[in-house]
Amino acid sequence: MTARSAYIHIPFCSHKCDFCDFAAFAGLDHMSEAYCKTVVQEIDERLDQNPVGLPLKTIFYGGGTPGYIDPAELNLIHTKLKERPGVAEDAEVTLETTPMTLTQEKVHQWFSIGINRISMGIESLQDSELKAIGRDHDSRTAMDGIKRARAAGVKNIALDLIYGLPGQTLISWEDTLDKLLSFDPAHVSAYGLSITGSLKLHYPPGSDAYPDDELFASMYDSLIDKCAQNGLIQYEISNFAKPGHESRHNLCYWRNEEYLAFGVGAHRYLNGVRSANLRSFNRYMRDYLSDESSETIDQERLVSDGIMLGLRLRTGLNPHEFKRRYGVDLMDRIADKLPMLVDNGLAEWEAGALRLTRKGILISNTILAELI
Repeated sequence: MTARSAYIHIPFCSHKCDFCDFAAFAGLDHMSEAYCKTVVQEIDERLDQNPVGLPLKTIFYGGGTPGYIDPAELNLIHTKLKERPGVAEDAEVTLETTPMTLTQEKVHQWFSIGINRISMGIESLQDSELKAIGRDHDSRTAMDGIKRARAAGVKNIALDLIYGLPGQTLISWEDTLDKLLSFDPAHVSAYGLSITGSLKLHYPPGSDAYPDDELFASMYDSLIDKCAQNGLIQYEISNFAKPGHESRHNLCYWRNEEYLAFGVGAHRYLNGVRSANLRSFNRYMRDYLSDESSETIDQERLVSDGIMLGLRLRTGLNPHEFKRRYGVDLMDRIADKLPMLVDNGLAEWEAGALRLTRKGILISNTILAELI
C-alpha cells in the first residue's frame, strides 16, 4: 500500500457552528478519552488488514476541534501512529484548533507530541458576520488567539477564512483580509460559503443577505491580490502560502494520492477504493470498522478525478506527466473542449501545463463538470 498520509478526525467541539456540515458534536466532552482509545483500536485493526510499508509523511488532526480536547488524549493516537505505521522525522503534522481553545500551555504540549503546524479557524474578523454564521467567537477573540499562538512560538500557522457570508460587503471582506494578513501568516485558506439545505443557517438559501455573483467574484479577486501583496503565493484555487509552507497533507488530496483515515466520519482512499467511516458517533464507537459508504474507483473515474483535482492546482496539468501516471492522452481526452476554454480566456498554457485562468477559476465548477 502506497499511502504516506493519514487524516484523524476528532469530532469534539465546545459549540456546533451553523455552517458546519462535518461530523462534529458539542456536549460529548466526557467521551473524548474513550473515543481516542477507540481510534487507536481502529488504527491497529485496519493496519492489520492492510499493512503500510513506509512511515507517514503527513498527518492531519481535523474536526471538530482537535485543539479542544486534552493533549494527552491526542497523544494516545499519535503514539500509536509513531508505533505503526511510523512517522517520518520530517513529517508535517497539522492540528486544527479555534482561537479560544489555544493556550500557550497547550501549544507546548502539542509541540511535545510532535505537532508542528497549527490550522486555526478564523472565518471572519467582523463581529456581525461571525454572529450570522453562528460562530462562538468574536473578532477580538480571534485576533487574541493568533497573538497567543505567535507568543507560544508557533511559526507554521495556517489561518482559515470564509467569504460570501450573510451581510458581507467588499469593504468588510477587505478589512478582514487586511487585519488577518497583518499577522503575517504562513498559510491562508479562504473558501466561499457553500449553502445547502442541510445547514442550520439563520438565512435560508436564496436570501438577499448573501452576496450576489458579481460581489462574490470581486471578493475572490481581492483575496488573490491581497495575498500576493503579502507574499502568499496561490498554489490551489482556495489556498495561499509563503514559499515552502504549502499544506503537504492537502497536496496529497489534490494530487490524487492515496491516504489513510481514522475516526468517526473519516474518508480514506486506499487500494483504489474511497470509503468513509460511520458518521454517527454512537454507531462508530460500537462498530468502528464499518463503512458509511464505499466506492471502487475504476479507470474512468481515476482519470476524471485526476483532471478535476489537477486543475484546482495552479501548477495545472502537464500532459506528459498525465500520460505517464494515467496512461491517457490528456489532449485527446479534452480536445473538443480545449479551444473554447483557451479562446474565451478560461484556461491557459503555463510552463507546458494547462491551468485555469483567474476568470476560469470563478466558474471552475462548471468547467470541471464539462471536462469530466
